[in-house]
Amino acid sequence: MKTIKYLSGILAVSAMFLMSLPARAQITPDTYFNIDWQINLPLSNGFAENGSGWGANFEGGYYLSPSFALGAFLNYHTNHEYVSRRTIQLNNTTSMSTDQQHSLFQLPFGVAAHYRFDYNKFQPYVGFKLGAQYAHMTSDFYIYEESKNTWGFYMSPEIGFEYYPWTNGLGFHAAFYYSFSTNKGTLLDSDINKLNNLGFRIGVAF
Repeated sequence: MKTIKYLSGILAVSAMFLMSLPARAQITPDTYFNIDWQINLPLSNGFAENGSGWGANFEGGYYLSPSFALGAFLNYHTNHEYVSRRTIQLNNTTSMSTDQQHSLFQLPFGVAAHYRFDYNKFQPYVGFKLGAQYAHMTSDFYIYEESKNTWGFYMSPEIGFEYYPWTNGLGFHAAFYYSFSTNKGTLLDSDINKLNNLGFRIGVAF
């Protein structure tokens, strides 16, 4: 239910802004902008591996030719996983037995390349994102919290489409993506060594 409210809020604010734009298929034929809700499934990261819908994507670019655009992106996502009680060895002489709530926040940003195969209402495309990723690992147990910040190199290919059914600048965007980053970190008895994700984005285009 919270995820539905979260998605509704993003799309509602975006729609109000976009409906105020001039009447045309896109703001300009030389640019694209996407605002998306994001669903993410981590692939064996060893820390927080449950899929979630707690994410969003923001991207825009300029077409250097009718098909090829360069731009920038920023997105974020949070995944959670409950870890049942186990004994954690803290050092050579100290250990503790506890359950944990793991959370992993990922924030990649950088440059985006975008190649569309048509320029009409329906615009299928392939894209590639390249940049840096900040990741924040958190473990909550009892009334305590341990956390770790990491940085890594990020890359992400995707395939999707933009569809502009009206002439008011507002359209729809959907995409499947894979992402990889070199983030590494150790928190208590858990290790992250690279982050891989599969995901889906759906939102508005203009």
